[in-house]
Amino acid sequence: MQAGSRGSAALAIAIALVPLLVPASAQASTVAFISPTVSSLSGTVDLEVTAPPGTTSVRFSVDGTAVAEVTGQYATATGSAPIWRTATDAGWFTAGSHTLRADAITPSGTVTATKAVTTTRPADPPGTTSLDGTWAFATEAELAAGALDGTRPAAAQPGFDESRLSPVLVPSSYGAVRSKWDAAQGNRVLYRRSIDLAPAAGLRTHLVFESCFFACRYFLNGVDVGASTGGYLPVRLDATAAARDGANTLAVVADGRNSTTNAFTTTHLYWQWGGLVQSARVERVRGVAITNLTAEGSRAGVLTLRAQGTSTATTAIGIATKVVVRRPDGTEAANRTVWFNVPAGGGAVQPVTIDLGAPVLWSPANPSRYTVDIAVPSGYGRSVTLRPGFRDVAVSGSDVVLNGQVLANLPGFNRHADYPGLGRTIPDGLVVRELRELYAKGYRIFRPGHYPTTPAVLDEADRLGMLVIEEVSIQQLSGTALISPAVTAFAKDQLRRMIDRDRGHPSVVIWSVGNENHTQTAEGAEYVRDLVTYGKSLDATRLYTEVSAWHTSDKSYAHQDIVLANVYYGWYGSKFTDVPGLLDRIQALASGKPVMISEYGAEAVKGRSNLGFGGEYYQGLMIDEYNRLVGKRPHTLGLMYWTSTEFVASPTWSGGNPEPVAPFHTKGMRTWFGEAKLGWRVMFAPVRIREIAPFTSSASVTIDDVNGKGASGTLKVTPPAGFTGPADQPFTVPPGGSTTVDVPLTGQFPKAGTDGAPGLVRAVIDADTEAQPRPLWPAPGGVLALDAGGDTSPLAPGYQRLGTSTSYSTATGFGWVGTGPQQRDRANPDDLRRDFATDTAARTLRITVPSGGRTVHVLVGDRQYAADPMRISAGGTTVLDTAALPKGSFRWHAVPLTGGTHDLVISATTAGTYWKLAALVVS
Repeated sequence: MQAGSRGSAALAIAIALVPLLVPASAQASTVAFISPTVSSLSGTVDLEVTAPPGTTSVRFSVDGTAVAEVTGQYATATGSAPIWRTATDAGWFTAGSHTLRADAITPSGTVTATKAVTTTRPADPPGTTSLDGTWAFATEAELAAGALDGTRPAAAQPGFDESRLSPVLVPSSYGAVRSKWDAAQGNRVLYRRSIDLAPAAGLRTHLVFESCFFACRYFLNGVDVGASTGGYLPVRLDATAAARDGANTLAVVADGRNSTTNAFTTTHLYWQWGGLVQSARVERVRGVAITNLTAEGSRAGVLTLRAQGTSTATTAIGIATKVVVRRPDGTEAANRTVWFNVPAGGGAVQPVTIDLGAPVLWSPANPSRYTVDIAVPSGYGRSVTLRPGFRDVAVSGSDVVLNGQVLANLPGFNRHADYPGLGRTIPDGLVVRELRELYAKGYRIFRPGHYPTTPAVLDEADRLGMLVIEEVSIQQLSGTALISPAVTAFAKDQLRRMIDRDRGHPSVVIWSVGNENHTQTAEGAEYVRDLVTYGKSLDATRLYTEVSAWHTSDKSYAHQDIVLANVYYGWYGSKFTDVPGLLDRIQALASGKPVMISEYGAEAVKGRSNLGFGGEYYQGLMIDEYNRLVGKRPHTLGLMYWTSTEFVASPTWSGGNPEPVAPFHTKGMRTWFGEAKLGWRVMFAPVRIREIAPFTSSASVTIDDVNGKGASGTLKVTPPAGFTGPADQPFTVPPGGSTTVDVPLTGQFPKAGTDGAPGLVRAVIDADTEAQPRPLWPAPGGVLALDAGGDTSPLAPGYQRLGTSTSYSTATGFGWVGTGPQQRDRANPDDLRRDFATDTAARTLRITVPSGGRTVHVLVGDRQYAADPMRISAGGTTVLDTAALPKGSFRWHAVPLTGGTHDLVISATTAGTYWKLAALVVS
């Protein structure tokens, strides 16, 4: 489905990986707008200011209406410079002149900047009035006790005193608009506004809310006109009986408390941004009207038009509509009148099909879309322009096929809708910008997690040719909960509404009925069976899945078309090299169905320079290893990284990070503010640097081609502490080949009492792309060099074997005394560090040191797990205490010894943990 350095090694790597730049906003002494740079605003608008040092938050508003608040919480948690940036959409405000304001909250008071702006707003379609703009808002705690209770809440009545309410923008996620409204336990809140309704004889008054999170009740003039549960999907309410000509009072009570949402979903995986998070509108329509239209094209050339409608009639009523279809090149493919027969009482309309013959097909390589204009008669609904693509998706054997062509090894990502100051309310233009960046990087499939996304996201995916897996918001529920009537009904309602709204998007190829639910149980499998069966009764043209974390324990694979597995090997236990075997076992259990890694990832705080957990290096390593091990696996749809960008999770979130930065989830390849980390640059690197063996005077660096196309770049070396290295040098790797560069390093290995800190080698292709860097480890030269580990493991050149059965002899001058230790062999990264001696019990290593003062260098570390603190004693005196090392890290430690024979007692500092010795050199 995260501040601090770690010694001199950390410093060297920080310099090499990410030079941290302090934004201008961190240096400002006043508040000033960086963006917008112009005064005439339309569409998506970036908002950014500079602010004085010590600023804790910046609050943005327009004409006194709260728009967004960006706090310093992220900067404080991650140790980064604050960024005071968010965005909005000019179309959410009434057209005309406004005052944009930014208030910086500082220890010495509020510092303000204002900017005169003019906004434009698209005209409302005929019969439609947008409800976006200023509403009055309050949390339950800001109101009198009981104001939101009962079937006719006092706060929903027309005469309610609004003096305690604040003006707030709709759409918005209220907890992101003002931090004081954010609460870990969720909130119940009130929205109110006045709407003017012109006389409209014979027309019904419909209220449409695109997304109200989570459980919402709607009141017009104090009358309950409907409810919705779940958010993310639209609800339509016939409020005619409560409406009146002239002024009307509209009120919404939105319940996003954990006690309400926990019955259907989990609240610890991501922040539950609540409220009227998407747009709202009023529609005036006849008693019989079309309320939703979609268009789908098949590979055979059949265009299917589907509609939902409302009706007060007792018999089916037909609505004649003009349909014009144009091919991708603009030529006309069809022009006719079709009838949509709305059933009595409303509901789904019998689909209308148009055979267009051999179509231009839609695919990721050629995302050609048709244009379908449907002119709905005035008063009978809204006319629309739809952009379907013609394509089929299916399973053939162990593969997913699109238009008969196998889809495999697609690079992908997961995406949460979360942005500073916006929460779940993302302007369409910001979404378009984000997806275009991801597409340009090379991604071709994604999953909005873990809930239905917005039409704007899918529109852009259609245009780009990105494939989408869309999911209902059911996560990590027990088997018992999954088959409860309430959850089953909720899940089916979400699935139906999601399919109704989004089935016209060719990018959507898989419907998911949940994430990481307890499908290792019989009840969980029953849930998947029932939801998939129900889904296929609505839409049998797509594939179905339930994203699983249960691997070979999952009991629901028989009911799915494709297996999506969340795999965190190398992060939450196990190791990278176990991933291929796991996929083999999962696919066998699923009777050979196609598989996909739907999540993998590692927490990484930008700027953290350690080689282990929580730093950028390890995230890049995980990405590179998954690409290497399973990136080209047959019968695998692809790998989707978790996630594209950071997001807010929960107040106690750690995600496996030894130094978490709660509430932020930092597995994202980009920060919450969209800044790239090392993993982002590594993901599509065309070359790979092989592991570099420890060096004494020079390092041999081999760079391999990854994609068969070859590449050129720059080799950058940050030498280890105490060494100097070469200047940057160009390299070229031929297609399908490799190149080896000798890197001379001059210096002296650290003296006794200091650590041998690594350097770093980078193969940089451009500012946005580089191979996973490799540590540059110095190795001491000496009169005795021992490679500790197994009795048969490969031996590092220049070293003698110190196996588990190597007993001391005067002839060799080294060996174990008494019982020998255990050993582990990780197979990587090189012959010296792949294996090591280890044990929970103390073991004695006897060595004969030549006369004179000597330095004994000890290599500690483990490729697969963290190395626990350990101790070495000689003659009853402790000569070395090591600190813990993160997974994948190694460290040389140096201690002085005089000539003679010494018994080195090696033990774990903490009982029950393992000491680990990879090598020992006497110099």
